[in-house]
Amino acid sequence: RIQDRLAAVGRLASAVAHEIRNPLTSIAGSAHMLVSIPALADEHRQLFRIIVRESERLNQILSEFLDYSRERQYNFTPTDLVCLLEETLTLLPNRSAAPQRGVVITTDLSVPVAPTFADGDKLRQVIWNLCDNALRAMPQGGELRVALQRDSDFWVITVADSGRGISPESIENIFEPFQSGFPGGTGLGLAIVYQIVQAHSGHIAVLSAPGQGTEFTLHLRCLDPGEIPAAAPALAAATH
Repeated sequence: RIQDRLAAVGRLASAVAHEIRNPLTSIAGSAHMLVSIPALADEHRQLFRIIVRESERLNQILSEFLDYSRERQYNFTPTDLVCLLEETLTLLPNRSAAPQRGVVITTDLSVPVAPTFADGDKLRQVIWNLCDNALRAMPQGGELRVALQRDSDFWVITVADSGRGISPESIENIFEPFQSGFPGGTGLGLAIVYQIVQAHSGHIAVLSAPGQGTEFTLHLRCLDPGEIPAAAPALAAATH
């Protein structure tokens, strides 16, 4: 009964978020058009720009909230973590946020192929969120290190930065929703990461201290060659 009530609250919250989002989009669009009026006074133009910016920020919060609250559908298939990491890291410097200056990205992928059973798109979101947080923690530059190795029956992915670090108090609740460590953040990114990792029967942990950087460690079960179905011949061949 408690689970049913929680599910009902989640559906209600999602419906409310959808209802808020529609007029919010109209407000942002209208304000954006008003900014372009030639005869508009500078102080009024600035006010409309603030409306546009804050509307877009609220829309982002709603998007992440809806993403967090909805029931996710997963498509588990044999997935190569090496390929997934390389593709994600290639796109990272071109992310929509402001380009990061003075950040060196290093990789240490100790194996040529790392098969696991996963939803590749969801895991890309996990790696992307972790790396994006790492870059945001280094506004003055630093090093982002991504490593992959095998430990018994698990693949271990490490995402570490040399940024400002996280306080012990914040680490205690870091995977709970609405726990952002960045100005203007929604605090849902790591909560979504945790959801996805749990759905993969994986484990994620964090080590950090103020001024000493942060390291996230992700464990995912290995998929041995004999477990790879005939539907994935390329991945099966790469493991031999």
